[in-house]
Amino acid sequence: MTTRVIVDSRLCGFKTVVTVVKDGRSTKVKLESSCAKIRDYGECLPEVRKEDLYRAETSPVFSRAREAHLTPTCIVPVAVMNACWIENQLISKNLALSNKELKIIFEE
Repeated sequence: MTTRVIVDSRLCGFKTVVTVVKDGRSTKVKLESSCAKIRDYGECLPEVRKEDLYRAETSPVFSRAREAHLTPTCIVPVAVMNACWIENQLISKNLALSNKELKIIFEE
């Protein structure tokens, strides 16, 4: 199975496609992005182990984001984590597809 997530970061103007594929106890991660920092992040995050999906503070999904100097507001690492959760059946793929998107809504 393959999971694809499209990230449209309207605040910074960059788009990213996250593609993950489960391979045993690890999940292969591929990032295609118009952002150079995200491309660097993708190079240093080629895969994630299943045990790395349960704790944000110890997960390479977030530690590699810091190493790649992503801003704390970048939503790509969260998209990577969600895609990995879907691929590892920790989130229902049908539920994700039926909801289609996650949103952050800014209000005054």
